[in-house]
Amino acid sequence: MDIPPEIFLKGLTILSPRQKKDDAKQSAAAVSVPLPPLRPEEPVASIRSAISEIIGFAHLTKYRLILERTTTTTESTAANGSKKSSKNNGAATNKNLNGSSSNGEHKEWEADNVVSTYTLDGAEMATDKLVQSLKLGRAPEVSVVQDNSTTTPANGQDEELELDDYGDLSTLLEVLEKEGKVGEPIDHKIIVDASNFAFRVVLERYDAASIRDHMVRVRQLLEGNAPHLVTLMGDEEVVEVKEVVEKKEEQIVVKKDGSDNGVGGGDDKENGATAEEPKENETQIELPNYPSDYDLSFGEQIKSGDLSTFFYLACGDEQTVINAKGNNAGRQNGAGSKSTDDSWMDNNNHGKENKKSKANKKKSKANKNKSNGETAASNGAAGAYVMKGNPSFVEAERSLYELNEATCILCTVRHSGYHPPPANRRTLGDLAYIECILPGGSTMHITAFPRGFYVNRSTSSSFNPAPAKEACYSQALLDCLLQHSKSLREAWLIAQTASKNRAELIRETAMTEDSITSLLRSAVSVFPNNNSGTSIGGPLTPAPSTFTPRIDSVVQTPSWLVPLPSTNEGTWQHDKIHGSNENRTEEDLMSSYGVEMKLGGMRDWNEEIQAAREMPTDTLTERLERAKFIHKIMSEFGDAALLGVKAIFDGFITPMNTHEPSRSHVYLHNNIFFSRAIDIGMDTFKIYKGDNAARKSASRDTTNINLLHRLDKAGLHTLGMVIVEYMGVRVVCQSVIPGILHGEKSHTLTYGTIDARNPLKRDDDVHKLAEEIFGEICCVATRTVPTTPLTDERMEALKNSPVYPTQEGKKDDDKKEEDGKKTVEFCGPIEMKAILGSDKRKYLLDCTRLTPRDANWISKESGGTGLLEADAKQHNSIPSTLDDDDWVTSVLRPELVSSYAEMKVGKHLSKIIKEDEDLLKGESAATGDDPSADNEAESKAKKLAEKRAKIEKAEKEYIKTLKYNVNVFIPDMRSIEDLDKDAHEQLQKDEEEVRNIARYLFETVLPKVTTTIRISSEHGLMIPLEGGSLTEFIHQYGINCRYLGRLAELAAEEEAKDIADEKVGVNLPRQRMPLCWLELLECEMVARAAKHVLNSYMIEEGVPSAKLLASFLSAVISTDEESASETELRMSKSNHSQGTLSEDDTNALVMMIDGDDDPADQRGRSEIWSDIEREVGRRFRYSLSLYGKTKSNESRGRALYLSLVRRICQRSGIRLVGKRYDLGGKCLIGGSGRLTASYPIAPTDIVDILPLVKHGASVANESFVPCSFSGGLGSLSLHVLLNDVKVIYDAAHTRLSQGVEVPIALEYLNETAALCQRVLETTVHPQIQKCLKLTATAYANSKDLDLALVAAEKCLTVSVALNGFDSSEAYNAHLAMSDIFFAQGKIVEGMKHYRAVLFLAEAMAGPNYSHAALYFNIGRQYVEAGRHEDALRFYEVATKKRNQDRVIDGVIARHYALALVRLERFKEAFDCEKNTFSLYSALYGEDHDRTKESAKYMKHFMTLAIQQGKLQQQKDKDTAKSSAADAIAKQLLAAEDARAAKKNKKANKRRTK
Repeated sequence: MDIPPEIFLKGLTILSPRQKKDDAKQSAAAVSVPLPPLRPEEPVASIRSAISEIIGFAHLTKYRLILERTTTTTESTAANGSKKSSKNNGAATNKNLNGSSSNGEHKEWEADNVVSTYTLDGAEMATDKLVQSLKLGRAPEVSVVQDNSTTTPANGQDEELELDDYGDLSTLLEVLEKEGKVGEPIDHKIIVDASNFAFRVVLERYDAASIRDHMVRVRQLLEGNAPHLVTLMGDEEVVEVKEVVEKKEEQIVVKKDGSDNGVGGGDDKENGATAEEPKENETQIELPNYPSDYDLSFGEQIKSGDLSTFFYLACGDEQTVINAKGNNAGRQNGAGSKSTDDSWMDNNNHGKENKKSKANKKKSKANKNKSNGETAASNGAAGAYVMKGNPSFVEAERSLYELNEATCILCTVRHSGYHPPPANRRTLGDLAYIECILPGGSTMHITAFPRGFYVNRSTSSSFNPAPAKEACYSQALLDCLLQHSKSLREAWLIAQTASKNRAELIRETAMTEDSITSLLRSAVSVFPNNNSGTSIGGPLTPAPSTFTPRIDSVVQTPSWLVPLPSTNEGTWQHDKIHGSNENRTEEDLMSSYGVEMKLGGMRDWNEEIQAAREMPTDTLTERLERAKFIHKIMSEFGDAALLGVKAIFDGFITPMNTHEPSRSHVYLHNNIFFSRAIDIGMDTFKIYKGDNAARKSASRDTTNINLLHRLDKAGLHTLGMVIVEYMGVRVVCQSVIPGILHGEKSHTLTYGTIDARNPLKRDDDVHKLAEEIFGEICCVATRTVPTTPLTDERMEALKNSPVYPTQEGKKDDDKKEEDGKKTVEFCGPIEMKAILGSDKRKYLLDCTRLTPRDANWISKESGGTGLLEADAKQHNSIPSTLDDDDWVTSVLRPELVSSYAEMKVGKHLSKIIKEDEDLLKGESAATGDDPSADNEAESKAKKLAEKRAKIEKAEKEYIKTLKYNVNVFIPDMRSIEDLDKDAHEQLQKDEEEVRNIARYLFETVLPKVTTTIRISSEHGLMIPLEGGSLTEFIHQYGINCRYLGRLAELAAEEEAKDIADEKVGVNLPRQRMPLCWLELLECEMVARAAKHVLNSYMIEEGVPSAKLLASFLSAVISTDEESASETELRMSKSNHSQGTLSEDDTNALVMMIDGDDDPADQRGRSEIWSDIEREVGRRFRYSLSLYGKTKSNESRGRALYLSLVRRICQRSGIRLVGKRYDLGGKCLIGGSGRLTASYPIAPTDIVDILPLVKHGASVANESFVPCSFSGGLGSLSLHVLLNDVKVIYDAAHTRLSQGVEVPIALEYLNETAALCQRVLETTVHPQIQKCLKLTATAYANSKDLDLALVAAEKCLTVSVALNGFDSSEAYNAHLAMSDIFFAQGKIVEGMKHYRAVLFLAEAMAGPNYSHAALYFNIGRQYVEAGRHEDALRFYEVATKKRNQDRVIDGVIARHYALALVRLERFKEAFDCEKNTFSLYSALYGEDHDRTKESAKYMKHFMTLAIQQGKLQQQKDKDTAKSSAADAIAKQLLAAEDARAAKKNKKANKRRTK
């Protein structure tokens, strides 16, 4: 597909605010800021956002941008105009508003170089007038500015071209084209010279709302967001601008973000240079060293529940953990008792002092200093950052923390107690009164009026809004404050310097770190306010004054595990991480919960959605605009729905039906209709009963709405729909059908029925649309149904229901009886309805089923298969019957229906082929070899061709018949037998067909999946790693999650077969059932059941508390409860160094009232597990074997407690602190009424409870996703409604799978990613991730490893940003990275990602998820490096892993034996090879070549062991003989010494005599 080249406008600049015509002083301060190349579709809002990052412009909020023509190209100058004015303003004299001279008074602040002089009284203030917009279709006339002049437009023009804040630069391109400035395509880009145009900033007058917005901006700047930019262009772009001035461009290179394309070439040279380095030295010197007591398999760390280093290990940064533990060994009792993060803070953590408080004290002291020397010293301290080269992980974070602290200024800006102005002052122009507490503690009062701000004469005790003697007027509040306060000027200079250094530090670390290390550093630092510059897809953010998890700035989906934000020997500092913030307070108090007041209040979401869908799609540009608009509206609708749910839970919205019970309340807010997904009674036509069925029905409806949204078919409209689940309550949020809230006359029911007592309606046009969409695409059959679908018994119940009071005259009995005898053809679920809104659009509602009910979950008496009932094991937790209201909403998956249809088509084709072959044989026999029969053969061949054509036609007709009735086995459904015999017979056939599909699932698909898992290693299939990938895996086969129990039973049977085979020990099968499969299935079942049990607890409690959640989680991850003595002993040994506060400190956190009836205090571990087991038995018809109240030690050893708590938190929106938890131990929950009454998870370990959101426009197969009320739906990935993306991606995938036209396929992938990014304006999306993954694979297969590495690294970054550090996608990306590194010979880098893979597998899937091959590969690298002892450790871990393929066990054992031989440990090598021989003998028999080879090795090792033994014996004998000779020699020497001593003694005696 041809994609038009991208167009860029180059040479545009931004000019400083326009000054008065006669103000030469202010004109001298004029500056211009060059803009980088811009696309014509660049929003003007993004230009304004860029201006907010420039020094001198950042504090401006009330201005317009005017298009001006420049006669000369402007050069970039310093953005702060005071740099020029400080040299030339000495002789100038201006008047303030109060008439005082500014020559003497303000010379000091002019020299300080911080006040923007073009916002003072010399600035021109725009008046309200009608202005032209860039949206004009004709070529506009623009004002002319000469050489950076700041005067008013030339020729006295009354009209100017103003940039539309909601528009773009597309019309400017038309102006340039009419002037003949059309660039030539270069590398699929067109560069247009726009250097003769500039955007002039023109200040505007304020109103009350803009004053408030301006105050918010000033607070943001003072809270750590000081600007640092003086240009918006990089060094390369500045050089290009100069080249434009000097000469004509011959070739223009447009600098783009590397994320625009699937694969960039910017790092090729660097990667290539690295690849050329010799790998011998790297292998010999740089292979990681592991302490002798370090657990290479991560098993002990996982079992101990130490999550403080979770993210380091998940990123492969293992050496940081090892080094930290080594450094802390002398300062702590026991390895690992202190978080790795704590070692970063050794120089900062002293007792319980608050680091921020100390920093603030230092700044206050510095701000109080008055001398220039002190100011310079302070400025030097703020700019003391001199880190160059390659800053370490710790150094970068500590420096970033210190610089963030320096950018924060202790200055409070808030509305004064005198606000709002009285009536008499409002008539004089006063808009607001502001109170500012400056650094040092002094207070000033400011009056805001339309032209700006000035200091007034008010005090805390008296009101006088008149200008003070030194009014310090400015159009910008910050400039007014800076003129007045020297201490603030000093602090502002420090903040700007620190902001610049911070930007340099971030840039340096980005250049020296790889992407995953950068994400890790930004996520896990203990410093709470280092978020600046790390947010996804946004500019620098101010340092938060409240606790915001660092990890949220880099991961789109909120992580279930949160690193400690602030530590004191590993503990929370609860009272230190939340600071005072006036801006946050005002935003909360003035929140409108999604209602955009500035945009006119409530939005008509439905009209916006439908209008976007009806946009033209003739050209690619139109389709791009449509997709971008739909994505934007759907995202904003989701955000508004989420905020509306928050408002409902907070009690700020009044229900529409206040007279009804609270559980039945519905709400209307911001034109979004909110209702709880519960069974509120018999007021509407529905087939389900019960709250659980209602919850599931709402979810199914959203899933089908999502399908219709992605199909994008015209004619049938769907509403915007979002489901939010919070605190156990599921809320359905829908846009409103026009006219539906204004009575029956404003809308018309055209299909189905709303009132259960009324007959079904059918509009022919709607029915035709339903058949086209549901019938042709979704294989839904059109069937005859009763006009009155409910039975007489149900109708009688409705008649007697209080919901339906008797209404005389509405319908007589004769009419009801007549309707009950009629039938109608219907396509779709019987409860589906279509409504013609007042806008004349047809809206589809309640599309709860597009596949039939699952007959396996229907009792045999009701027409089901009876397979589950016959297969069910007798257990107390498994219900004896399938009569459960929940199963009414249990339907077959569309993947299963498609698989079954393909199977039937295959059988049909086989039958046709067989008939065809028989026909050919008959024709051949009839013709024979007689040449006289040629004419007859030709005639028969013609007949044969005709018959084949008929067969093909019959085949097509057969495929059309593969449609299924979705209204079978519906409870309370009126029988059609007496109304239409043919329809009744068809219904019986439909029911039998549905039973056949259910049997196909139970008897064929489920065993097939089990077999696939068993032989997965033989075919290279990766077993699902965790619950999310497990769900996706079984859904691909058309298996619902309710069959997890049956899959677990089949897995247990396979494990029993393996045990029986191993007992026999002969003719063992090569493949065996992986133990991790059963463990994963049970873990997912417990997690899903636990979520429903926890939801019931939260609904029962009313206001769920952290205590309830902590107690529940503690019970789930434990094996027993502590006794009183065990609790007392544990508390006495606790040193509060493992992330827990002391009992007294924790109890002091909240007010506890004696006598409160807390249900959490009454439930023990046994009761919680009983509820979970009962829910597992009901939902999955399975009895747990690895989890539960009482299990054997062997079963407990296979329980995956870390995986379980992870899945429960993910599915329930719970966030935990990353610290050490005692997993699989004893727990303490409930009973005491204290906040601390839970262990191992305490209430203080619960960071947050997040809402779960399911969007009707999300990507396919995405279910409920955790989101944040503050962060909106950034967690959701919405579907890109651009069919071009799918077409191009499929074309690329087809070419790569066939191995043809690889360059073209790679170009298609880049185009796909580019199209997605143009729609999304971000690279963080599943479709882009898929493109990057496929790109890396293609380059790797083509042996272009450098480009493969670039793409794989981007894929890893996007995977982590999308799904978190601990996700299946991140696991696969790490694995791909390691393979590429090893292929390049970069062993150390490859091992880092290998270790990340191994840890993620251990953490998410448990120790039985075998990765023995990876341990084996690592061991081989150490063997090649000559480090045999280290290799032996990895081989040992590999031998302990239970492999799915028994042959791999033999291979590993062989290499283990060879490694032992290299270390001359022949006896151990012989024993190891003996195991290999036994294995091969059991697999192949003793006559197999592998068995014989093993026997030779064993014999050789035995010979070496014997020789070593003989040598050792001879050595021992020689040693013994030598020792004996030495002993004799010593004896002889001793005797000789004795004789000599005796002789000497006698001689001495003689001399004495």
